[in-house]
Amino acid sequence: MLFRSQQQAQLKLHNFYHIYEPYIQDDWHATRRLTLNLGLRMSFYGTYRELNNLAYNFDPRFYLPGASSVDPATGLVIGNPYNGWVDCGVTPGVPAGCMTNHWWNPAPRAGFAFDPLGDGKWAIRGGYGIFFEHTNGNESNTDLLEPDNIKTQTTSVVNISGYANLNSGLLGGGTPPLTATSIPSKAIWPYVQQWHLDIQHDIARGTVATLSYVGSEGIHLTRAYTLNEIVPVTNSQNPYGPGQVITADDCSSVAIGANGQATAAANVDTGNPVTSTGGWANNLAVACGIQNPNFYRPYLGWGSIGRKDQTASSNYNGLEVSVRHNIGGLELNAAYTYSHSIDDSSSGNDAGLINAYDLNAYRASSNFDQRHTVTIAYVYDLPFFKAKGLVHSLLGGWQWSGITLVQSGSPFSVYNAGNGAIAPSDNAGVGTGASQIGNLGSLTGGSYPDIVGDPKTGVQNTPFAGFGPLLFNPAAFVAPRGLTFGDAGRNILNNPWRTNFDMALLKHFAVTESKYFEFRAEAFNVFNHTEFNWLGGDGGSASSNAGAGNTSSTVVCYGGANNSAGDPSCLPGVLFRPGAAHNARILQVALKFIF
Repeated sequence: MLFRSQQQAQLKLHNFYHIYEPYIQDDWHATRRLTLNLGLRMSFYGTYRELNNLAYNFDPRFYLPGASSVDPATGLVIGNPYNGWVDCGVTPGVPAGCMTNHWWNPAPRAGFAFDPLGDGKWAIRGGYGIFFEHTNGNESNTDLLEPDNIKTQTTSVVNISGYANLNSGLLGGGTPPLTATSIPSKAIWPYVQQWHLDIQHDIARGTVATLSYVGSEGIHLTRAYTLNEIVPVTNSQNPYGPGQVITADDCSSVAIGANGQATAAANVDTGNPVTSTGGWANNLAVACGIQNPNFYRPYLGWGSIGRKDQTASSNYNGLEVSVRHNIGGLELNAAYTYSHSIDDSSSGNDAGLINAYDLNAYRASSNFDQRHTVTIAYVYDLPFFKAKGLVHSLLGGWQWSGITLVQSGSPFSVYNAGNGAIAPSDNAGVGTGASQIGNLGSLTGGSYPDIVGDPKTGVQNTPFAGFGPLLFNPAAFVAPRGLTFGDAGRNILNNPWRTNFDMALLKHFAVTESKYFEFRAEAFNVFNHTEFNWLGGDGGSASSNAGAGNTSSTVVCYGGANNSAGDPSCLPGVLFRPGAAHNARILQVALKFIF
């Protein structure tokens, strides 16, 4: 069991910064058919800083190896418990805001509009621009450091057996390893490059079609991860082979020596166990929840250190087709987008990163990626009883409008939580279960399962009370290989599509020229189409509302000879079944008087 306590003293921090952004812009009509748009914004960004020097940061440059460690007998810090912790603007060599600045950030923009035939029926437009972002609070700046300072230290004590043992005597007059937050020592401002090229044409009277290519690239984006994660076991050192998993018997074999090093046996159930002291045995002790991870962290003397810095990137490419029709009593807009967004961090609050030593492995479809989107919006003046008179006043003048939306589901990751006997959540034994990142709390998950088949095939749908249909095949996933993060990877499945029709009828009943009644009848999800909720998703997507550890996307049961999530002993279950649906049909009417 892990217990955290925080001192009650609470400081009030005052963060401030300066921003200056002059710009120049000009439209140049190079010819009668060609117009150029040129501009330059100069983004002069000042760093965040705390007015009264109350911001404290863990800076690896100031950490002295050997100046702090953890007592194997008590779990308390030996030496300096603040080793590497600096006071921004006070510690010698540390500037205000804990960051050196990069003031000059030029952001050019250029665009053009071209009428190739000069008849006003064709238009070719394009543009390119760079856009800098100063970041928000709770990204990599002193605002993120607010919870961690000399007056509000967060400590951690592990392996407490029972609530009756929660008492101040656990501290023994010493200090358990503190948790901390870390930001970079140099400000690197995130920016995005955006570009587009579109062709527009009048294809008929009152009808315009547009074909567009849109792209962007995000650079130096905010990434959240754990800085003090235990080094994972390499494949060459791993005693577990493919298909071999951590079992309860393996965990029972763990013994902790007086020096804090673990001795353990792997593959006990196979009849051919492998035994070791230290090395992978330490990871196994942490994975089984037997040993305090703070004994093996790279920055000894510290517990979890949450890190945010500007090391992520993104890429987006989209093809857009739209048609706009406006003639007579009909106004119609229809659009389709086929796109793909890829990144290795979908927001500054994306806590799905598992292996802090392989950040590139997190690159996949963005948490908010939606490959297909169709939108149709219309307003139609119904062509009935249009002649003026009593019949028109009573039966004519109706207007029908609506919005239709069809979109593919955003991606989500499948996480492993083990079933109590095999494959613990922190399957790699790196201490992710006791990690937190600033304002995010804990990580979304500690490991993935292994994938052994196509989750989209072989789905056998059996009803399960209180949940929707089975959308993917659990048998495609098995317990992860021992002392690994699992190989299923990030964002490999997609949430359900959404198809929705909203419509409305409107009519004005005139009293005088300036006074009238307006009647509206509105229907949301008018066809009462079942739209299942998301199964999972991490920070940056609406699906993240499913929450960390969502049962619809987290494997909690394995069975059978190959430890399959699709074993009959695990079915039927909630895995890959939506636990809710969007609203059913909603009807509402309204009458108002306008005067």
